Amino acid sequence: MEKGNIKNWMEKYTSGHSTLTEEAYHVKNVEKSADNASLWFRYLKKEKKETPTDLNAKIWDKIQKREKKAKLRKLAIGGMSIAASLLFLLLFFKPEPNPKSYSLAEKQALLKEAMAMFENDNIYKKNKKVLYEDDIIIIYASK
Repeated sequence: MEKGNIKNWMEKYTSGHSTLTEEAYHVKNVEKSADNASLWFRYLKKEKKETPTDLNAKIWDKIQKREKKAKLRKLAIGGMSIAASLLFLLLFFKPEPNPKSYSLAEKQALLKEAMAMFENDNIYKKNKKVLYEDDIIIIYASK
């Protein structure tokens, strides 16, 4: 190809008016000269990468994997939010525990056991004075 023809074609190429067949032709038939056009097309020839034959299948697989991950993430978040809601409801509306009920005999036995822990002799010492005495309580004051 002549130099003038290449120069005209390069102007057409840089302005974006060249066709793909013209570009492919120039990339294939690049000359080994040192002008800018030859250097550029040698670079393009060297760096050109072929499109994989199964590109659509690979893209579709990646899309499906991402959609599957998004579904799993939504399910996990939904499950955790349901569990948190149930836990909150259980803690908030927790029924009060019923105290253990004792019979009268058991209550009297527990009272006797508790009273046995205190020494009754110490209460009636000489240095203590009774301030108030009732059926339920006795109030002492020390002298």
